[in-house]
Amino acid sequence: MIKKQSITVVNALFYSVIFLCVGLVSAQNYRTPNFYSLIDSADVYIDEFPKKAEQFLDSIPEPITSTIKGRLAYYYQLRGLINDKYEEPIKEFQNFSLALKYAKLENEYDIAGMVSLELFFNTYIIKRDATAFKYLDDAKAFYTLAKNTNGLAEVSQMYAYVQFNQNNYAKSNALLLPNLERYKNIKDDQYYYMYALFMLSSNYAHLNNLDKGHYYFNSLKTLQNDSTLSPSLYASHVVTINTCFAEVHLQHKNLDSTLYYLEASGKMRAAMNVSDTKQFFNLYADYYKQLGNSAFKNSYLDSLRVFNEQQFDKALKASLDINTALVSKDEALVDVTDKRNTNRLWIVILAIILVAFGIVITMRYKKIRLKIVEFTKRKDEYQFMQTNHEKLKVKVRGLEDYIKELKKELRAISTIDNSTEQKEKTKALYKNLHHQSSTFLAKEENYLELINDVNIEFFTQIKTLHPKLTDSEIIICYYLFLGFKNKEIAAFLNTSTRSVESKRYRLSKKIEALDSNLTLIDYLNVTFKNSKISAF
Repeated sequence: MIKKQSITVVNALFYSVIFLCVGLVSAQNYRTPNFYSLIDSADVYIDEFPKKAEQFLDSIPEPITSTIKGRLAYYYQLRGLINDKYEEPIKEFQNFSLALKYAKLENEYDIAGMVSLELFFNTYIIKRDATAFKYLDDAKAFYTLAKNTNGLAEVSQMYAYVQFNQNNYAKSNALLLPNLERYKNIKDDQYYYMYALFMLSSNYAHLNNLDKGHYYFNSLKTLQNDSTLSPSLYASHVVTINTCFAEVHLQHKNLDSTLYYLEASGKMRAAMNVSDTKQFFNLYADYYKQLGNSAFKNSYLDSLRVFNEQQFDKALKASLDINTALVSKDEALVDVTDKRNTNRLWIVILAIILVAFGIVITMRYKKIRLKIVEFTKRKDEYQFMQTNHEKLKVKVRGLEDYIKELKKELRAISTIDNSTEQKEKTKALYKNLHHQSSTFLAKEENYLELINDVNIEFFTQIKTLHPKLTDSEIIICYYLFLGFKNKEIAAFLNTSTRSVESKRYRLSKKIEALDSNLTLIDYLNVTFKNSKISAF
């Protein structure tokens, strides 16, 4: 008996040391609550409110390699897009390069294809060599791996853009026209059709075929209110074409037409990129030169000079910011390395203690018979299995009782004639489900299996009308149909309010029946107004 008690004490000490070692290792891998929702929120605002998107990304604490591990490609892709909005080419190139690096590690082929295209575009503007086209080949390879047909369509447009950029306007048209209908049929994202119309309008204008130029420009203008295009993206292409037409008319000394398109461009100054702005000032200077108005000409040349100085200062600041960021990352890396080295030292010390402790135990108890050890071990295993078995039976009984009570409540709700009261009762039941059954329902798919039986008519109808919606999107539609708010839905689905807002935003784009005058909730209430709640 004394020997058995001694073994128990030794085992307790042995496992205590192991637990301490495991605790230190776990502490090294500890992470604060995940910040993935901040990335999703940034994605929602990036098109029209890049500053707000940047604030979400800035809220993610360092080191991001640990905080948002597995989503680094997405993070740097958004950073690059924000730089593109702010026209910061140096930072943009750096962030897209990092996005490409992590996209390869995380097998995010869609992101890898997109940033490769952006890197091609940025590199080609600076130097037209094999380096740029290597990125274009990579984009095609990544989009092929991802089976992304829209991405491959954009790759095909880049070859037309190359000819456009080299002033080979006829060759650019020859590449675009056979595929124009293909681009137009990409209904879920009309950017590809718009970009093709943009190049065709410019090409024909420079070929002095203004009739066809205006034809394709007018086709582009029909996309102004298209829900798949952000207003800022649409405006940036329209202002460039206006400047292009002004340039062509100025070359032909059609000064009235030149002024018309310059004034149209001037009304959209906010949408101009750096190239458009420089062209705008130059054209106005040339326009007033032909009118013989030196004062106005010099005024626009002065504006151009000031703008160029601002761009130089901006590029210089971007370079300094990048250097500062690199220094900060180096310092952070040193701190992390020091902490890891300290933890490793403690682990080594504890390992040595553990080995020494084991040797002492082995020398002291080497004469204890193996049968006693085996007997004790089997007895402990039996007790452990027996305890777990009893716990499992209790859980099963609890689950059965819970389901029975739930069915009773649902039957009671189904007998209520008042639809408003019925919805309120259903709402209360759902809240109870969230707070009382978190151990039974942990994923959105389980919610769908439960509530699908509550209103089978609604789910059958929405799946028929919108087969592309995912289960989580259908659940959100159902909750909105019942009158729940974003915060309540987030609580039911165990997610953040911003995540629900992000999904609602995507749903508004995904449901093709929506127009600019109809909200998602109005659409659901009108479309499924005859859907009744049914009982189990």
